[in-house]
Parts: sequence; structure tokens; C-alpha cells
Amino acid sequence: MTHKQIYPRVLFILFAVAWLLAAAMAPTERTLGTLVRWVYAHASLTQVSLLFFASALVLSVLYWLGREGLFLWLETMGWVALGLWLAGFVLSMVPAKLSWGVWVDFQEPRTQMTLRVLAVGLLFVVLTRWVDSRRFTAAAQIVLSALVLFLSRNTAVIRHPVNPIGSADSRAIPLAYSLIFLLALAAALALVYLIVAARDNSRQPSAVVRQELLS
Repeated sequence: MTHKQIYPRVLFILFAVAWLLAAAMAPTERTLGTLVRWVYAHASLTQVSLLFFASALVLSVLYWLGREGLFLWLETMGWVALGLWLAGFVLSMVPAKLSWGVWVDFQEPRTQMTLRVLAVGLLFVVLTRWVDSRRFTAAAQIVLSALVLFLSRNTAVIRHPVNPIGSADSRAIPLAYSLIFLLALAAALALVYLIVAARDNSRQPSAVVRQELLS
């Protein structure tokens, strides 16, 4: 294992543990009580996911403009974005059950949107692996990312709060959430770098092979 894999792995573990601790120790809220900590965790992963979808879109456009060295980054960023979206949805099931009495509220527009994104994302992964074309993958990532960003911005809400953290009475809540978000972002970036380094290393010939090629 090279230092390119060791350092991001250590950073990922440290940031992930710090994220868990920050969410677990975050201030409670007057209405939701300790349940709001699940909201912190869910919201931070979902917002980092949206940021990564946007980044994957930009990287995909740059790839189509000739920056072919960005392919591993755009593909990995898209994978991690979808994984974080799924993780955020799973975490949202706990407050949904305790607040609304159901694990998944299929009547909530944002829940419907989340499930549609997961279904389309799964289809995207299967299709791009089957086609096995870099340009097709980049084009599909542009479409998927644009769709997710559009739906996230324009989907209505019924019971789901619009901005529960930003509208909180206590200043400590948005400050605590900012820390949780930044730790989630740092952990996710370390994970992306770790995956890209591992994939790039697997494509490189071993020292023995390189020596044979040079001899």
C-alpha cells in the first residue's frame, strides 16, 4: 500500500469518526429534542451529496471539453455522490419513524424524489458499466447530476421542514451543523481521493513489469 492510499485512508477514518462524534454531541432542539441529531447527520450527507453531484457535472463537462485525465475523478465523484444520497436517505428513516410514525413516508414529495433519484442512479450505474464508454459515462453523469440538482431545488414539501437548521432559534444549532457538514465533506473528499488513488494504482504496471518493459 502506497502513501497515496495510507494518508487518505487515515484522514477518512479520522474525519468520519469526528463527524459521528460531532453529530452525537450536537445541541438538541426544543421541539425535536435529541432526534434533531439524526437530522444533522441526514442533512449533512445529503448536502455533501448534492455538492458532489454538482462537482461531477462540472468535471464531466470538462472531460467532454478535452480534459481526459479527469475521468477517474468524475466517475468516482458520481459514485460517492450516489452513495451519500443513499446514506442520507437511510439516516432520514429514523426521524421519519419517530416523528411521523412511518419509516418511509411515500406521500411526501421529497421522499418520492429521493427514491426516484436512487432508482435512476442505480440504472445509471448499471447502464454505464454495461456500455463501458468513458464519453457515454461522462454524458450520463451530466444528465443524472443535472436531474438531481433540478429536482432537489424544485420539489415541494408537505411535512418535511424546508430549513429546520437555518430557522432554529438557537445560534448554536447552525454553528454545530456547519461543523458536522464540514467534517462530512472532508471525510467524503478523503474517500474520493482514496478510491481514485486505488483505481489509478491498479492501472499502473508493477515494478517488475516496468523493469521488464524497460529492459
